[in-house]
Amino acid sequence: MRDTREDISWQSELKGTLWLAGPIVLGNLGQILIGVVDTLMIGRIGVVPLGAAAFVNNVFVVPLVTLMGILAAVTVLVSQSNGADDSRAVGRHIRHGLAMTLGLSLGACLLMAVNFRFLGFYGQSEDVVLASKTYYWLMCLSLIPALVYHFLKSVWEGVGCSQPPMLILMGGIGLNVLLNWILIFGKFGFPSWGLEGAGAATLISRLVVMGVMLAVTLRSKRFHALLPRRWWSGFEKSSFVRLLRLGLPMGAQHLFEVGAFAGAGIMVGWISKEALAAHQIAMSCAAMAFMVPLGISIACGIRVGEAFGGMSLSRIKRIYLSTLGFTFLQTTASAVFFLLGGSWLAGLFVHNDLVVSLASSIFVVVGLFQIFDGAQVVCMGALRGMSDVNIPMVITFLTYWVLALPAGYSFAFVFGLGSVGVWVGLACGLFVAAAALFVRLHRRSRLGSQTPAA
Repeated sequence: MRDTREDISWQSELKGTLWLAGPIVLGNLGQILIGVVDTLMIGRIGVVPLGAAAFVNNVFVVPLVTLMGILAAVTVLVSQSNGADDSRAVGRHIRHGLAMTLGLSLGACLLMAVNFRFLGFYGQSEDVVLASKTYYWLMCLSLIPALVYHFLKSVWEGVGCSQPPMLILMGGIGLNVLLNWILIFGKFGFPSWGLEGAGAATLISRLVVMGVMLAVTLRSKRFHALLPRRWWSGFEKSSFVRLLRLGLPMGAQHLFEVGAFAGAGIMVGWISKEALAAHQIAMSCAAMAFMVPLGISIACGIRVGEAFGGMSLSRIKRIYLSTLGFTFLQTTASAVFFLLGGSWLAGLFVHNDLVVSLASSIFVVVGLFQIFDGAQVVCMGALRGMSDVNIPMVITFLTYWVLALPAGYSFAFVFGLGSVGVWVGLACGLFVAAAALFVRLHRRSRLGSQTPAA
């Protein structure tokens, strides 16, 4: 059947995408802002604590983001069942999703506990490894409440309501800033705990956010008819299989990308603790900038999925091409900001001339790859909207692990570019990923209504 909205203009398609993207972008920014605030405040107590925070976060972010990718399946299945007015199916997905979240969270914590014994094998300086140990355990414990909150957020988004999770997270950010100030610097009679204070603040903030989110969900009238009647019984293997079959390829895509950036951080740590501190500053700012195209790409994927279901190829093209055009303008503005304001931005994080100089050099590369990064994530979102997840998973593995990391090592250690060379390698991988994913998207948009995803 022909889509009745076939004649919607490019401007209307873009407006619809951006309207949907707004709350998603704000929620993404809130998630990453906790890490940026930690980096800003830890930088005030020295280079070694900042380097230790960078080292731990490079390890911690891998399981966190990978499992967040897997939990994206909850949003999809809840939204489908809610759209079909099947409240029992929604409750079933919530029950199985929560059990899966807790199981995966505990498994990830156990892996991090085992990994603790190998912190000295990552090639980091001895003082950085020693300073990171307590902070590592606090971040490990915070993984569970962070993922439970993300699961509940996914449920809310699945029923078409994203504002309450966003507002709760913003409150958690404010609490994290306050606790950082108290526990890092020793205010109101508390001892000055430094880096350990930042870890404790993050753990407490994530526990509070999880608790408030759970309480609001249980008390919300919106969920009275949707929550499962039984929470810890009646589990079905088929429900877990359905969640994992959809979530694992998305989690793998997240793993390949974030794993490459974490690996890059570890390589930078082989150079010096100053280089690692500069890398953490650049990574925090790049991650913050990335949240805008990421949110737009999620909205693009939702709208492409709607058009795909309506068998409207022309609408699919208008949606993703208009989104790519806007993202190009937005990421170009980000690039100019990083190119012109890198030194000023680095100086906000730390008062160390060498670290500021290194971070300023990295920001030049960060600025250039903003455009590639935005393009590849929008293409990825549009492909997910057409249920195409397997080939993009292969593309991300090849471009990040076969190209970006080896290239970064070569530029850094063979050609002597140091930490900047690692980022040049990442930029090369992002450029090839954007090109390959766009080709895949163009092909799928031509064949999407006739053939299934490969």
